[in-house]
Amino acid sequence: MQDRRYPRIQLPLLVELKHPTLGGLRCLARNISEGGVFVQLEEPDVKIGAKLKLTLLNPISVEAAPTPTVEMEVNRVEADGLGLSFSSASGRHLWQSVEQLRSELAIGRDYFQVHLSSLVVNEQKAILLVQQHGKWTLPGTYLTVGEDWREAAKGFLESTFNLKDVTVQSVLTVNNEGDPDLPEAAMLDIYLDVSANSAEFKLSEKRYRDSRWADRRRFVEEATFANDLVRELANRRLMQLIKTDAGIDE
Repeated sequence: MQDRRYPRIQLPLLVELKHPTLGGLRCLARNISEGGVFVQLEEPDVKIGAKLKLTLLNPISVEAAPTPTVEMEVNRVEADGLGLSFSSASGRHLWQSVEQLRSELAIGRDYFQVHLSSLVVNEQKAILLVQQHGKWTLPGTYLTVGEDWREAAKGFLESTFNLKDVTVQSVLTVNNEGDPDLPEAAMLDIYLDVSANSAEFKLSEKRYRDSRWADRRRFVEEATFANDLVRELANRRLMQLIKTDAGIDE
């Protein structure tokens, strides 16, 4: 195996099959080879030798170039899918190029992990800070693919701290800084402005060594934080809360 500087990943391809019996069906394509491709489909009602069209779909809501459609023939029928063979050399070459691009995806170059950090303000106008690895930071969780980001942040805060009336107000900022020598750690960090009721607050996650509600800038200025951005966001939010209490307009 050739050594590579950046780790590679392999992803299934989202495709659409068109056939008079199937209609138009979305499914996943795997195991692309010189001879064809296997598509996942539960109990497909298609016979060997059937002709169909397969189109590569763009799974993201970003305008992109038209995706290829190729003619395929069913050469294998299984309970969990279909083995398809290319009907022409041009279709085979086209899909081989797609497979090559897919296998060359690099962590950090082509995709990021997404992390949601919440700057939570309670009814006492204090902000929630957590301690991890000896440093203070904001509570956060990774976003699972397909999960709504607002619901993910809300559910995490409710289950981890027993917070009530959690509301994601807005996005404060986004940070995507990373170490090019450690692409596996590439991360898109989204910082959220959140309000919550802390009357029944209780830390239930072992991932944090400690937690506290901070309402004084002195603590924020003197404590050891995971990074300068977290300190800056916490300090700025406390300043806003203090000005609001004092009736001072921004």
